[in-house]
Amino acid sequence: MKYKFYYALTLILTSFLLSSCDSDEPTKYSEIIPIPLGKINSITVTNNFVVVNADYITSNSCWEYYKTEITGNDTTIYLKVYAQYEGQNCTPFVVSITHIDTIYFSRAGFKKIRFWQSDSLYKDTTIVFAANYNITFPDFFVEKGYDADSSYISLRGTKINPFVFEIETTGWGIIETGITHSINYSSNRIMIYMMGECGTVLTRTWEKASRKLIFTADVLDTVNTIAFTNSFRNTDTIVVNR
Repeated sequence: MKYKFYYALTLILTSFLLSSCDSDEPTKYSEIIPIPLGKINSITVTNNFVVVNADYITSNSCWEYYKTEITGNDTTIYLKVYAQYEGQNCTPFVVSITHIDTIYFSRAGFKKIRFWQSDSLYKDTTIVFAANYNITFPDFFVEKGYDADSSYISLRGTKINPFVFEIETTGWGIIETGITHSINYSSNRIMIYMMGECGTVLTRTWEKASRKLIFTADVLDTVNTIAFTNSFRNTDTIVVNR
């Protein structure tokens, strides 16, 4: 009978000690949240993908990178970075997490990367993804006419990078009508017109103006001729062949 009493007492004490240990164990707290962009350190563009190195803001040093959600399409990418906090005691002060993400694109072009800031706000940056394109249209500069009679025009073409070609036109136009371009694409030719934005005006102030246009490699792939004329003065036409 005595042994049964001690055995029962031992079970009671053991249960009490176990329950005491359980009650003293702190409840583990964990949280996962999206974190906003602090700054972009670098964006590296390769033939097949883009590498984004950026800092993201957290409220203390206990937060750690958890995952990245990359959504969107081949033109606009949404980047949402998450951090995880596991209940440690940390002094609240703003720190950053540096993280690198790789984004793959299937075709070349201008790409917008949108970094999550809040559910209603994104911070945007635009890059040129050249892929395997390489513009082969040569740089050029051609000018005709004279400033004395406002017949001067010029056309300059410059390769900015393997995917982007910049064209600068210069000619005399009327300030009051506005000065803009009209572009006509036909077969293997691009025709550029300098012209007014509106029609009849009460006064005419002539100005020598330059305007820049951007053409991408996928557009210039099949172009053999770029031409330019000034509709304000019915000037000669500049023609540049590949």
